[in-house]
Amino acid sequence: MMNHPNPASESILVAEIRHRMSNGFQILQAYTRRQITRCDSEEAAEKLQGVLRQIETVAAQQSALSEADAGNFAGFVETIHPLWQRIGEEAGITVQVNLDAGITLPPTASETAARILMEAVTNCVEHAFPDGRGGQIDITISATDAYHCHCRIADDGVGMSGHGTGDGTGIIRALAETIGGQATWAAGASGGTVLSLDFPVNLPEHVEAMNKATV
Repeated sequence: MMNHPNPASESILVAEIRHRMSNGFQILQAYTRRQITRCDSEEAAEKLQGVLRQIETVAAQQSALSEADAGNFAGFVETIHPLWQRIGEEAGITVQVNLDAGITLPPTASETAARILMEAVTNCVEHAFPDGRGGQIDITISATDAYHCHCRIADDGVGMSGHGTGDGTGIIRALAETIGGQATWAAGASGGTVLSLDFPVNLPEHVEAMNKATV
């Protein structure tokens, strides 16, 4: 008889792994800060400051994902938005997020939507604004109705050179399909690119399937 994975047990395991990772990042940050105070030159201190910022970035991403994995999508947005703003500011990019008040997502949809948003924002920062031109990224997350969610990620950058066939778009498309959703790209009205993500949440058949999986 085949044993099926227990979603509850998997969630506990993931939470434990993230907790240990968080502790590890805290140790790394403390160690790096201590080394900065011991540097003999400003150049060495600046390089370690860069290392510290990278550690803090990864730690913040993991902290945000832990919120999403627990089904707290609003908590994910609240945690990740300041990080996106900081990364954007370093490149002259403004990142705005508008989340419908009270929107809730089940854990599976929450964690997948979070990863899609992270991939999308990373793609925008890395490819939409070449040569330090700067610009804006606007993210809107709204409930289409009681059973569907819509995410819109729009930038005013240089636009897509292809038709959504790159590695980043492939990852986003594949992730969307895992939750029964669809990701599409289009040119913005005033330039740039608009990514639209639509996916179901709390559909009766999905709830029934999730309940059966926990038995």
